[in-house]
Parts: sequence; C-alpha cells; structure tokens
Amino acid sequence: MAGDTAQLKERTLGIDVFEREPDYDTSQDPVVRATAGEIRKKLAQYYQEPGHESELRIDLLAGSYIAEFHDSANTTHAAAGHDKRLWIRIGLSVAVAAMVVLVLTLLSPRWKDTELQQLWRPVLNAPGTIIISLGQPIVYNLKSTQAQDAIQGFGTAPPTSGPEPDYILKKDLVILPDRYAAMGDVICLVHLAGMLEKYGKPYRIRGERSTTFADLRETPAILIGAFDNQWTLHAAGQLRFVFEKDSANATDFVRDRQHPENTEWKLTGAWPYWDVKTDYAIVSRIVDTTTDRPMVIAAGITHYGTMAAGEFLTNPEYFAEAAAKLPRGWQQRNLQFVLRVPVVNRAGGHPQVLAVQVW
Repeated sequence: MAGDTAQLKERTLGIDVFEREPDYDTSQDPVVRATAGEIRKKLAQYYQEPGHESELRIDLLAGSYIAEFHDSANTTHAAAGHDKRLWIRIGLSVAVAAMVVLVLTLLSPRWKDTELQQLWRPVLNAPGTIIISLGQPIVYNLKSTQAQDAIQGFGTAPPTSGPEPDYILKKDLVILPDRYAAMGDVICLVHLAGMLEKYGKPYRIRGERSTTFADLRETPAILIGAFDNQWTLHAAGQLRFVFEKDSANATDFVRDRQHPENTEWKLTGAWPYWDVKTDYAIVSRIVDTTTDRPMVIAAGITHYGTMAAGEFLTNPEYFAEAAAKLPRGWQQRNLQFVLRVPVVNRAGGHPQVLAVQVW
C-alpha cells in the first residue's frame, strides 16, 4: 500500500512472513510460490461463485506477488458521470481490505511451518545430501549352509553322530558385522526417509561401518541406533543425555549428566530377548562442534525405542506435545529429548517426553 512493491519478492516474503533463514534455498523450500498459487486458486474460485461478478476484482498474476485491482465494469467508460473522489475512496477501501485478507491468509497457521517442520528446518536448509547412518548389530551365522537353512525353516538339519549337542562350537560360527539391521532401526529409517522424500531433500543411506568421519564432516547427517551405531555414541558422548552400559549387571540406561543420581531410566535383563514393557530413547538435533554440520540422532536402548524415536521425529502430533514445553527461540538452538516408550505385544507405543535440554 505504501508503493514499495520492490520488496514483494519470494525471498523477502519467505524471510518476513514464513520466518525462513536469510540464506534459505528457495528451490528446496517453495513455500512462497506454493502459498501464492493457493491464493490464486482461492481467488479464482471466489469470482466464479454467483453474486461476485460486479465486485472489484483482485488478481495475483502468475510469477508476481503484487496484488492488482480491477473494476469489473468497462474501465474506459466507467469514470464518466461518476465522482472520481468516490471511486478513489471505494478503491482504496477495497484495496486495504484485500491486503488484509492476503496478509491474514499468509499469516494463517496452516501456511506457517508446523513445529515439526521447524525442528527439521536447519537440516533441510543445510547444503548437500543428507547421510543417514544406520546401526548395524553384529550377528553370528552358522558356517554350515544346511544347518543355517534348517534354522530358517528350509530343509532339515545335517545328521549328527550321537546325541545332539546343546551348544554351538566357535569353529561352526562366522561373524557378520556389516550385513544386518534391527527391525526397529529399519522402521525408523522408513519413517525418516519418507519425510525427506516429502520435502524433496536428497539423502544417502549407509551402514554405520561404512560411514566415515568425512561423510559426517561434509554433509548434514541422521544417525539411527544407539549401541549398534558407534557414531551415535561418539557424536552424543559429551551431551547431557547419553547411553551407557553396565554389562556386569546386564543393565542398559540413559544417563543424565546433570543429575547422575537419577537411575530410573534403565533396562535390566533385557538382553537377549528384549522382552520389555518399557524402553527409553534419546532424540537429539544438534550442530556437531567437530563437523559443524546439523545432525539428528534417533536412538533407543532397544529397537523399540529407536522405532518410537523415528515416529516422534515424523509425527506432527507427537512433536507438537513436546514443542509446547520448549522455550521461545528453540528453533535455532540445540535440542535433546528423553522419551519413555511403552511396549505392548512387542510393539512400541506413544512416546512420552520425560526430559528436555535446550542450549
């Protein structure tokens, strides 16, 4: 309305209206173009409805973010016989009303980032392809193909002389450190990869054993898994909430460095069957001080917690519950969440936020 139409550019609108970073990538985040397209569609629908034919028309032409106002009558004859000042007052009143509608539409919560999108914005805006590093548990296979097939339900076990032993000899086993992944880690991966696909952010998937420090230094990263992913333990090792083990007492736990007296977030006797009623997870979004790249970590003590961490990071309702507890300005700060995950019939339930760290 002040005539400063030069400021009505995509990047300026993205920064001022949608609170994007000044250097955000408009090709990766077309929120302004998408919103303008929706406004054009709504305006066209409005003028097609009966009763609006004679109203002053508002257009937002393709490729422009400047509203244009047109009298529905023939403009070459409309001025004759009318009070020009009246037309000016009417035109300005309608123009002001139209701009208010446009501003309210742009500022409507449904056009703004959700809390979940704000959580991911530093990662999505970071240059480069995201590396997703998936945890890889060490697995033993039988050397004998026939014996392994029998375990899998194919064929029968090889005959043995004498009574069948109740143990497996070390010589009959082979260690496979980089071939398998836990089901909960894979489900977490599916959730996160689907979200990145939705926002058009390119990514590569690697096992943690084929992930290098150079990968994490050069690109934004997502780490999945805790005790089966060395990069998770390394990247989060100096944060407030960390994973630790007490192998002598068969206990795995989440440690709060600020309150070491808190020993409630633990699982005892979970190995090897993981027949637990509760799991604990840590979700982190940080700028790693070593690599200077944004990083997201989704990890649980068992795969149930990792699965729930993936849901927490991709479910707007789950994260909105947590966002309500965050301080003002959290969008640009480092975050950690400790989650409690109920496990029913070997499936993780709705994660509950137990603690939050913002810095």
